[in-house]
Amino acid sequence: MVSEVESCVKVRVPRMSESYDHFMQMDVSPYIGEWVAICDDEIVGHSHSFKEACSNAKKICGHRKPFIALVPKDATPIL
Repeated sequence: MVSEVESCVKVRVPRMSESYDHFMQMDVSPYIGEWVAICDDEIVGHSHSFKEACSNAKKICGHRKPFIALVPKDATPIL
């Protein structure tokens, strides 16, 4: 029997993976040094503050979880 937590994790992991893949293919150069929030393959919030980017994303994404990442300032590859 699959617990609620296990079924929730199994549903969310591919969604985050898809968002990560999309993030890696996007042109995020306008957001260098900022946190970006992505929901449904669109940037829905960005800020130098994680808290602000997350707050803006929650208003737009509603109950869906946004993918949030920091766009690095240098050319360090994101793995």
